[in-house]
Amino acid sequence: MSNLLPQWEEMSPARRVFDALLLPAAFGLLCGLALGVSGPLYLVGVIIALLGGIAGGAQYASRRDALIRGLVAGTIFGLFILLGFELGGEDEAKVDLPDPHILLLVLTIVPSLFLHWLGWGLRPRLHGDSRPADVP
Repeated sequence: MSNLLPQWEEMSPARRVFDALLLPAAFGLLCGLALGVSGPLYLVGVIIALLGGIAGGAQYASRRDALIRGLVAGTIFGLFILLGFELGGEDEAKVDLPDPHILLLVLTIVPSLFLHWLGWGLRPRLHGDSRPADVP
């Protein structure tokens, strides 16, 4: 069977760290830097990150594992957006942030959970199956 996405259980430990931790951190940092420079650039980055959430969820056979990944990725992504914005040194964000800024995590975690769940649900279609099989 040909996989469009690498499956979690088939990945090396280094690849798992890269996909689950480093990608959301690096992309969050870039989005945070963009937040102080350009609203449209920031929004394009966030849209690309949304697609990454779907792809991340599709790597899992287990709904539970996909949701855990969504929680972790959404948290890391949101924290690194805030870090990138602070490191960028701009006084004002080009897109309105919640007050206090830490509430941005709600806006990154909740969609991340949904998108990882959606990706998990789409996984069978990528494999030619008709419905998700939640493997424990």
